[in-house]
Amino acid sequence: MITPGDDRDGAVTDASDWDPPTAPLPEATDPVSLEAWFVGLPAAHRDGRAPATWRAYAGDLSHFAGWCLAEHRPALPSDGPTVAAYLEAHAELLTLATLRRRLAAISVAHSLIGIARPTAADEVHAAWTRLRRRYGPTQQVRRVDAVLTRTLGDLVAPLQTGSVMDARDRALLVMGFAGALRRSELAALDVEDVTRTPEGLRVVVRGRPDAADSTRSGARQVDLPHGSHRETCPVRSWEAWLELSGVRTGAAFRSMTKGGRSLKPRRMTGEAVAEVVKRRAAAVGIDPTTVAGHSLRAGFVTSAVRYGVPERSIMRQSGHRSPASLVAYSEGAVVPQENPASRVGL
Repeated sequence: MITPGDDRDGAVTDASDWDPPTAPLPEATDPVSLEAWFVGLPAAHRDGRAPATWRAYAGDLSHFAGWCLAEHRPALPSDGPTVAAYLEAHAELLTLATLRRRLAAISVAHSLIGIARPTAADEVHAAWTRLRRRYGPTQQVRRVDAVLTRTLGDLVAPLQTGSVMDARDRALLVMGFAGALRRSELAALDVEDVTRTPEGLRVVVRGRPDAADSTRSGARQVDLPHGSHRETCPVRSWEAWLELSGVRTGAAFRSMTKGGRSLKPRRMTGEAVAEVVKRRAAAVGIDPTTVAGHSLRAGFVTSAVRYGVPERSIMRQSGHRSPASLVAYSEGAVVPQENPASRVGL
């Protein structure tokens, strides 16, 4: 199991056998409240750790809480399946070292309130083992590259207008980017979830099709506008796909036979969505190992940051509940500074 002090497989490296006095519960479990609670703990609960360590833990716990809020999962107290899902969701975004520190923060927070550490659950140990096998220790851990607006244009440029597979892939890529959709959300999309509006498309974004909640609750609405360019227009891409495929109800994006000769009735999986991104990247000379299904969502957030879109607008589109949740996606994005020479009538 993973507990503070357990360094097996390079797991959490926190103080071992730590049994602090029970701290009062935080007033709320949203990211801002949890960070304030963690930073404001009395000295008796800090076990001599450096202030910088606690600040790092506060940021880590805040990020975990923001993700939990968006996923409608418990943050504090949390449980093993939730922590395991968090690890898997961020495996391609964060290094193992960062995820290890996040586990430590979650573990310490539960110790402080006298609750069993969810990081010790079998599900967490199994998830950590999978990540270690997939990403380390000899393999360099990296983030997948974000598919930015220009890159998206490159991916869809070679696609043929008369090909059913190309039409599907174009709609998948463009709508996934414009809606900041997860690969699981693209896979779960039904035709009935997409309606035309005067401004473009309104998409009801639901949870995973295999989610335990059979009602697929927690849906949000995302509006996709008309694009200025035919190749990257969500509306034209969607309508072209429906026209060529003949799909009128049920799963929006479906599997195809080898070579794209015919359409299958079953919906695509999240893994199949990722394969489309990789295959289209390879076709235009991009190393497919540098991209994944998440590259579309990350690309939208990063592009929006670079174009100076306000955080609130980005969060409304992506479904993030806290600005802290945007950090992993937008890190490294540089907001262009306006050149005053462009404003003097030249």
